Parts: sequence; structure tokens; C-alpha cells
Amino acid sequence: PRPQAGFILPEVCLLDPFAQFTDTSSVAAPGTITGWLWNFGDPASGPLNTSTVQNATHRYNAVGNYNVELIVTTNTGCKDTLSNQVLTINSGDPMSNFVQTSPSTNCANDSVGIQNRSTITSGSITRLEIYWDNVGQPAVFDFDEFPTFNKIYNHKYPDFQSPLVRTFQVRVRAFSGGVCFSDRVVAVNVNASPRVQFTPIPPACYTATPYQITQATEVGGVPGSGVFSGPGITAAGIFSPTLVPIGVPQTIKFVYTSTAGGCKDSATQTITVLDTATARFTVTPPSCQGNPSSFTDNSTAAAGGTLTNTVWNFGDGTPPENHTPGSTFTHTFINTGTFTVTMYNVSADGCRSTTTSQPVIVSPKPRPNFVTDKADYCLPDAVVMFNSSSSTIIDGTQASFTYLWDFGDPASGAANTSTLANPSHTYTTLASYNVKLTITSGAGCSFDTTIVFNKLHPKPVADFSSSTANVCIGQGVNFLDRSNGRDGTLQSWTWLYGDGVGASSAQNPPTYFYTKVGVYNVKLSVVNSFGCTADTTKVFTVFQFPTVDAGPTLYVLEGGSTTITPTINGNGLAYLWSWNVPAANGYLDNPTLKNPFTTPLTNVLYTLTVSAQGQCSASDTVSVIVLKDPRIPNTFSPNNDGINDVWTIRYLDTYPNAKVRVFTRTGALVFSSKGYPRPWDGNVNGKSVPVDTYYYIIEPENGRPPITGYVTVVK
Repeated sequence: PRPQAGFILPEVCLLDPFAQFTDTSSVAAPGTITGWLWNFGDPASGPLNTSTVQNATHRYNAVGNYNVELIVTTNTGCKDTLSNQVLTINSGDPMSNFVQTSPSTNCANDSVGIQNRSTITSGSITRLEIYWDNVGQPAVFDFDEFPTFNKIYNHKYPDFQSPLVRTFQVRVRAFSGGVCFSDRVVAVNVNASPRVQFTPIPPACYTATPYQITQATEVGGVPGSGVFSGPGITAAGIFSPTLVPIGVPQTIKFVYTSTAGGCKDSATQTITVLDTATARFTVTPPSCQGNPSSFTDNSTAAAGGTLTNTVWNFGDGTPPENHTPGSTFTHTFINTGTFTVTMYNVSADGCRSTTTSQPVIVSPKPRPNFVTDKADYCLPDAVVMFNSSSSTIIDGTQASFTYLWDFGDPASGAANTSTLANPSHTYTTLASYNVKLTITSGAGCSFDTTIVFNKLHPKPVADFSSSTANVCIGQGVNFLDRSNGRDGTLQSWTWLYGDGVGASSAQNPPTYFYTKVGVYNVKLSVVNSFGCTADTTKVFTVFQFPTVDAGPTLYVLEGGSTTITPTINGNGLAYLWSWNVPAANGYLDNPTLKNPFTTPLTNVLYTLTVSAQGQCSASDTVSVIVLKDPRIPNTFSPNNDGINDVWTIRYLDTYPNAKVRVFTRTGALVFSSKGYPRPWDGNVNGKSVPVDTYYYIIEPENGRPPITGYVTVVK
């Protein structure tokens, strides 16, 4: 794996002793990073400009920007480079400075703000530390690692009411590196904040005359003034009940502002105006045909009185109904339309209030219905399209429908619901699902329907085997279908043999012969009777036969040895020699070597069998001839008596390149041959040589030195 170079640039000023770099490089297992080469972008530092330490340090002697580079190397030699990382060396003269954002309105119950005005000659301010109470809490501070000029910082001091002003020493420390900083301390005055108390306000009668609200006061002893606001009330706190809705709680707010600094505190309370004996009610929308509509009696008795009953007429032809004052109840409208609902109340002394009425619109409910886009679907990712266009409503307002689907598949999480008119849902598990569609009309009336969805089918299982795990080029292979159609029957098979040529649509295709060596991805795709598909791919390898040339016939002197050196091509080779003699190991040092060493005692025919990848094998033979010492007689009698008529030299015929020359005493050549296929018969140019002694030179070659001697011809 290739590593990922990384490191953290430090914040450094010119006075810092060195810049500390932190290596964050990484590499995936099993790799490990074993080498680091840093270039600090500071050629003036000479040989110190580089380092091989993991977390290196470097001393910079001038302010400015430096391009830092890190090259990391893993234990396997893989490298990565992170370059052009700009390190800024700040000057060592930061100047801490700040101003208050609102020095005259600092309040104890609000944030006190300061604005950063710190500067530096070269580089940037790298960190601010703000000690908001340098005297009382000298060890507590806020800090900012990314300060900017004019940035505002806020702090809220503990709320207080005494004394009226407190002074805090605020210290700001500005850094440009590890040891370069400066401080500025400024006294900040914070004004006491008022504290408002607002006790509950009792209800007011609708007929009451305007009056002063006295429940709101400042309890902290901070000088200032208060102002009221809200429905029906003046700034001075005069409340008029007739100016606000009856029975609806109204929020009254009291804001107190201190004289010094304008510090504020506020509180709210509610006040409710009680109705006289006038009938009032509310209806909770929507009102839908056949669904209970909710009504609430809001009538109130006159001051000091009580109500005993309310009487209702719903305007839909049903008899009047009596309900307890202040109760909430329901009424069901059978038909759609607009109905005028009237009611009045009766007090304890039998007095009837005036009648009040409201129109109630009763809307029709939708009639949900839906269908799916297909008869059957295939897992594991069955995308089902739902269509709700057959849903209706009697007032024709289908365009205003809103939808809520529950696909009955809680395991799908958030995807189990939808608000689309025609959504889709992906089912991944074989089961029956209760699909629920709830439709809400534009008037807010809802109705739902649930349909059992059971059109899912499992994906078939595509599988096959082969007659052999691999073949050698030119050999055939048979592929056998072993697929399972699951709840359907398999209808079609598509075979692709991976060589760009071979294909079949048979369930069990005929024997196939690959024409090239290689690794092939054999793919089988199947389709069952529900149209569900599946495929599988398996790797099949076609290997090459090796080529073997055991070499030419070898000649070995009697008692000698030789190495057999065949010529072989192929991959993943294994070697095995066999022989045609009964000797153990066939005179070989190791019959499993490519180039075995042989010390034969007799002629041997060796057979080399080479096995390559995929057990593809080939063979060839080589003969090893043992050349024995020639047995040279010193006499022969060419008199045609059938006994010793020729000069028979035993074993010389096994030397294919032997040279034989025979000379007279005077050096005349009487016989010569290359090889010795026919022994000398004592003739030269067709005439018999006279009885005498002759001298010979025999050159067997094949590593044997020339032999000289004499032979006597007798008769």
C-alpha cells in the first residue's frame, strides 16, 4: 500500500527556539512507515535544512513564508510526498490592544464586549488569551486560536445589584508564536442591573373600569423607571378590560431601565378578562362528514353568578342538545354542507343569555384507493410503484389531496413512509405487507385504506459446476447447471464463457473448447417464470502444454559422467525422468531435476516428462551411449578361411567420429576410415597386403586420447 504523507504546521515566531513539526502520516496495514525526509524550505540553513527524524524540529532565523516538504517511505519502499505547505515565521513583536464595544452601557445582566485591535510587524497574531477578571480570577481565561483584527469577544459577568458600578481589570495577551507575546490590561466598568418582580394578576371583569396594575416592581434597589406594554394597557400600567378579547389570556410585559447605563430587566404575567353572561363557543376544525366534530362552551357567568346549562341547535335537523357549561363534546354531521350552529346558556337563577351562532362547514371524506404497476416483483430489491390516481372525493377536490403511505415494512426505517401521490418502495424481504394509504383532503378530512401486498418472489439462485477445475489448451470442458428457481421454474439460461466468443442458451451446454490460454470469468444468468433474474460468475483457467526437447544423443566414456540439459518452456514446471534399464534411479543423481547428473554403466534411453500448470504434461527421450575402451587385436589373418579374416576392434563402432589410419613400415597409408562401420579386411585398393607388421593411429575422439600401436597381418 502507498502511504499518505501528512504533518501539522506549528505556530512559530522569530524568537521561538525552534519550530516543532508533528508527523501525521499513515499507511494501511500491513505497511509501516520507516523513513521520513523533511525539507524545511530554508536553504540558508545549509545541511540543517533537512531532517530524517519523524517529528522534526528546525530553527528559522528570519521572518517570512517557508515551503515545507515531507517525504515518507514504507518498509516496502513505497513513498508519498506532501509539499508546498507554507509555514509563516511571525516576527517577535506582537502588540496586544483592544477597545470596548459599548463602554457606557456595560450591564451585569448582559454581555460585555471587546474588539481585538492587536497588531504585529510581520506575520500574524496566532492566539489571544482574554482574562476577564485579571484580579479576581487571574487563572481563568478564554482563548482564540484563530484571532482576526476587529473580532469581537463577549463575556457575561455575574449579575449584581450592589454596588451600582463594579470595575474589572481585563487583560488581553496576544501571541505570535510559542514565546512571543504581549499584554494589555484595561479597567472595565460594569453597571448594576435592576431586578424585576411581577406577581400574578387576578382576572378582570369585562365591565370593570380601567385600573392600575400594581403587581410589577423593581426589588433590587437600582434607580430607574419602568414601562408596561401589552394589549389594553398603557405605558404607565393602566389596564382597560374592554380593549382586549374576552376569555383569552393576555400577556402584560414590564420593562425596568436603570438610570446609570440603561441596564434593563423585564418580566411578564397574563391577565384574563371574564365574560358577562353572554354565550360563546368554539368548534375545532376540520368538521368532516361522519366524523365527530368537537365543540367547546366558552360561556362565563356574570360577576358573582353561575351557569347551570347550555342549549345547542346544530342546524342539521337533529333535536337540540343540553350540555354542561364549560364542557367539550362532539356532534356528528351525517351530511356535507354548511350548518348554522346556535347556542345559549342559562344561569342559576334561570336567566337565559343572548344566543350566539357560527357557521360550520362539514366537508366530505376522500375515498382512498391504489394499485401497483406490475403483477409480480423480484427480490432482493423489489421496487414497487404505487399509483393512487383511482382515489376520489365527491366534491372533486382531488388536486388538494395530501398523502401518507405506510408500506408495512418497518425494517426499512424512514423509507417505510412517503407523502407522494404515486411513490415507490423497495422491498428486500419475502413476506406479505399491509400497505396503508391515508388521504387528507384540502379541507383537512382524512380517510385510509389498507391492502395486503403479497406479490413478492425470491430471487432465483444461479449456480453451476464444471467437469474439471481447469483444462489444458485443446481439452474440452462441460458446464452443468445447478441453479434453483426458488418459487418459480427456470425459463432461460445464458452462458458467457468469458473469452468474448463462447456463449450458449442451453441449460447444460455442449462441450466447449477454449482456443487460447488464460483465466476466464464464466458467467451464468438465469430467469425464472416470474421474470426474476440471477447470475453468478466463476473463474475457469485454461493452461498451456509445456514444450520439451530432451536434447541430442549423449556419449559418455566408460566410467565417466555427464549432465543432461534439455530445452523446456512453460510455467510452474515439475520434472520426472524414467529409463529403460533396471538400475536403481537409472544411474541419475535425482530423477526430479531438470538437469540431472548421470553416471551410466550401460547405454540408457531416458524419458523426460514435464508437468506444467494445470497438470498439462509433455515428454521427450534422449539416449546416453557408454563408450567403452576399444579392444585392439595385434594380429589378424585375411586368408578367407572364415577365422580372424578381418581386424575386429571391439567397441570402436560406438565412437561415431573415430578416425582409423594404418601405415606400412615406410609410412605409406594402406587404410583409413571415419568411424569404423566395417573392419579392415587387409586389402588396399582391392589387393591383399603382404604379410608384415603395420602401424596404426586410432583417434576415438569423444574425450578419449589417440591410440597408437602395431598389427601384424599373417596368412
